[in-house]
Amino acid sequence: MSYLFFHQIKNLKMRQKNCLLIVLLFTFVQVHYGHINPTEEGVKPSTTASTIASFRADCALATAQVDLDVNNVRARLLNGGDLWWDGNAEGRYIVPKVDPASGFPEVSSLFAGAVWIGGFDPAGNLKVAAQTYGSASGNSDFWPGPLTDFGSVGADTCLRWDRFFEVKGDDIRQHLVNWNNALENGQTELDPAQIPTSVLGWPARGNDFFFDVHGWELPFQTQGLANFFDVVGNGIYEPHLGDYPVIEVRGCEECPQYPDEMQYWIYNDAGGVHTESVNSNPIQMEIQVQAFAISSNDEVNNMTFYRYKLINRAIEDIDSCFFAMWVDPDLGCAADDYVGCDIERSLAYVYNQDAVDGITGSDCGNVPTYGIDVPMIGIDYFRGPLDELGSEIGMSSFTYYNNSDPNGTMSDPTVAQEYYNYIAGRWSDGTPFTYGGTGLNIGSVDFVNYAF
Repeated sequence: MSYLFFHQIKNLKMRQKNCLLIVLLFTFVQVHYGHINPTEEGVKPSTTASTIASFRADCALATAQVDLDVNNVRARLLNGGDLWWDGNAEGRYIVPKVDPASGFPEVSSLFAGAVWIGGFDPAGNLKVAAQTYGSASGNSDFWPGPLTDFGSVGADTCLRWDRFFEVKGDDIRQHLVNWNNALENGQTELDPAQIPTSVLGWPARGNDFFFDVHGWELPFQTQGLANFFDVVGNGIYEPHLGDYPVIEVRGCEECPQYPDEMQYWIYNDAGGVHTESVNSNPIQMEIQVQAFAISSNDEVNNMTFYRYKLINRAIEDIDSCFFAMWVDPDLGCAADDYVGCDIERSLAYVYNQDAVDGITGSDCGNVPTYGIDVPMIGIDYFRGPLDELGSEIGMSSFTYYNNSDPNGTMSDPTVAQEYYNYIAGRWSDGTPFTYGGTGLNIGSVDFVNYAF
């Protein structure tokens, strides 16, 4: 049985992280005044009203893929809202990483993942954006590129942004050496020819060199674009004056950090009709992602990090809003995996049911397995968004479903309401999780937020 689970944000503080982790950092930005209110009460009923707008652009589906590949993990990234697979049939979160030419099998510990978002507009209309395996058959809730301040996007914008922006730590280090040498020589700015291309063309707000590198103009986003260390402090990216890409982490503005590899991309849910979460209205959500990794001699060498900035660009607030990290964790062989959570750490984890990965010995069909060298993997909310009191929100529920429930209550979602129920920490039909067994105990009132 292949388990799939959520690591869903609402209302717990994050504590420490663990080794062998995927680490997630989230920020939620509300463009318009108001509040985002993830309630503790039950899930709202679906509405029959439709607000599917006519402003969407019928963007082409995302095609770009790239590997985050600087330490002991080779993690596939996609630009259509999903992660860690090839968009067709193979999981591509390879750890420990091996050279494909070596003859040793590449074993993946995750099959796919995505951020799911759902909530209600002021009229009570359900708005959901989610992704599972739809890209393999042309279904999607997400398209490449940023939205305008009015929540719209053009097909040409989607096409241009169907890509990743990569910068290596070595390029940043060389840039800083060149900048410091220039200062020592009495120069006040760098010749652009001395700046590594990845640093010069970084998609940060106001970058005057972006067009020269990429051939198209950057938008001037209210909430900014890719993060950078701002030497002058004017909010404009000026690499010729010493600015450089950094990780965007709250509280680290005065101690800028950059990784050994960073990938940046933007996607949205307003580029077309949602065909993954059927009957869902668009949120007009823009999602900016930094994925990064660090090469080291400790457990960080087995980690990858993902920093999500979610920007609501609709003209209205989204109420009772939840977001979750959906993960399909095929730890080598998918048929013998268990899942669980550590509430204090805001940590979800995956482990094998016995001492051998695979149903019979180390065999799992044509899928490479870990055999007797079975690892565990965790997904950790390292930093969460802030609530209305300024406190960080950690994991507020841990839920799961599987792909073999004949009644459908515990199985894959198809329509928007089912997606929202899972995001909100319920079964697909809105039934609460209850303590014991599978978590579906009809008649029980011993409700729980955390499975296993």
